[in-house]
Amino acid sequence: MKKGILKKVLIIAVSAVAVLVVGGSVAMGGYVTDQILYQNRNNDTVANSVLQLEMWNYDLEGFQSRYTGQDISVTAEDGNEIPGTYYDNGSDKCVILVHGAGGDRVFNAPWAEAYLERGFDVITYDQRGHGKNPDKKVTFGIHEQRDVKALVTYARTELGKSKVIVHGQSMGGQTTALYASNVTPGEVDAADAVICDSPVPGMESFLRLMFGDGPKGAYSPMSNYLIATSKIYMKLFKGIDYADGDTVKAVKNDKLPTMILISDRDEVCLPDMVEEVYENVGTEDKEMAIIDSSHIRGIVDDKEEYMAFVDSFLKEYGLF
Repeated sequence: MKKGILKKVLIIAVSAVAVLVVGGSVAMGGYVTDQILYQNRNNDTVANSVLQLEMWNYDLEGFQSRYTGQDISVTAEDGNEIPGTYYDNGSDKCVILVHGAGGDRVFNAPWAEAYLERGFDVITYDQRGHGKNPDKKVTFGIHEQRDVKALVTYARTELGKSKVIVHGQSMGGQTTALYASNVTPGEVDAADAVICDSPVPGMESFLRLMFGDGPKGAYSPMSNYLIATSKIYMKLFKGIDYADGDTVKAVKNDKLPTMILISDRDEVCLPDMVEEVYENVGTEDKEMAIIDSSHIRGIVDDKEEYMAFVDSFLKEYGLF
């Protein structure tokens, strides 16, 4: 009789612990998912752009005095309204610039200036979860690529541009890479070429670096736990799959002319990981350039060298 009671007590105790573990993991998964998707909650991404450009000693006021853009709004396939700025330079070629995490379209000014100086039209816009974009979720390019498709279509059909190029940096480079991997060359929503400056190599790989505070802790027990709980929660309750944000795997389907820029002193998107993105790009029409700079700073550290690589790539495909 006593053995039976003890067995029941043990079963109850084990069940209670299991419930606590599962419940705690679900709660942790939900918390981490919320922090990932809404990472810019209470974060002034507009001010962040201005501050970062100041830290780079970039003359934002000078750019804004020389170039005046007009506000545009474009609707993506899922109904999201995309706020942007169009710089009409009288060209039949248009470059769409995609900023990275934590900023907004203003951060694209150094790249916009370089393209405007070369005679291109330029569109800059706020990515989802940033600036004035109404969708507050950051999904590492998974949903953001829909906005790029819409803007490319807009540039062709509404602005009448014959050639369209998409150029993204960091998480914007990831958005650009995922976009290029999900369009068909020749279709109205497909750019003529894409440029990815230090693209995030993948949603999971990037988060592992964040959770582990660098490569050494990327696969620590805690990192593994946070990835596992958030991956399951995000897929079950938010319909977002980490695998869809795996840049390295996705680019195998990329059929557009593609340039990958690598910053050789990059501590955010590590050079060897970005090079792996390049190696997996599916198209044969691809180029890689190594910039002597830290993360995406090449455009301000050595603008002429940076744009020389870009110019050469675009000339090869009749885009400059």
